[in-house]
Amino acid sequence: MGYAVDYVPTRERRKIKKKYRREHVTSKAVRARDMRNAVRWNLPTLEHDTTGTATVDRSIVINLLRLDRISPTADPTGDHAMQQLVSEGIVPKPFRIAGNCGFDRDDLITSLKAWVGLL
Repeated sequence: MGYAVDYVPTRERRKIKKKYRREHVTSKAVRARDMRNAVRWNLPTLEHDTTGTATVDRSIVINLLRLDRISPTADPTGDHAMQQLVSEGIVPKPFRIAGNCGFDRDDLITSLKAWVGLL
C-alpha cells in the first residue's frame, strides 16, 4: 500500500524553495517589461482617442493604456503603475485642472513614444 501523497525529502524541498526564490527576483524586470508592452500596444489608441484635445485626464490615460490590467490584484486602478512612470521621469509630471490631474497631450505622447522606442 502506498501513501496518497508523495514524500519529498528535505534536500529536495530546499532545492525547490531556492528555485522559487530565484524566479521571483526578476519580478521588477517583468513588471517593467509588462508596462512597456502595455504602453507600446495601446499607445495608438491613446493617440487616436485624444485627437483634438490639448490636455488629457490622468484616469483617461490609465484606462486607455490599460495600466490597470498589469497587476489587477495588487493595483486594480492602475494608479501605482502611472505613478511609477511619473517618478521614473518617463512621463512629465501632471498638473491640476479643477482638482483633477492632467497631462499635456503632445508632451505625453512624445515621451511615451520615446520610452517605447517608436520615435
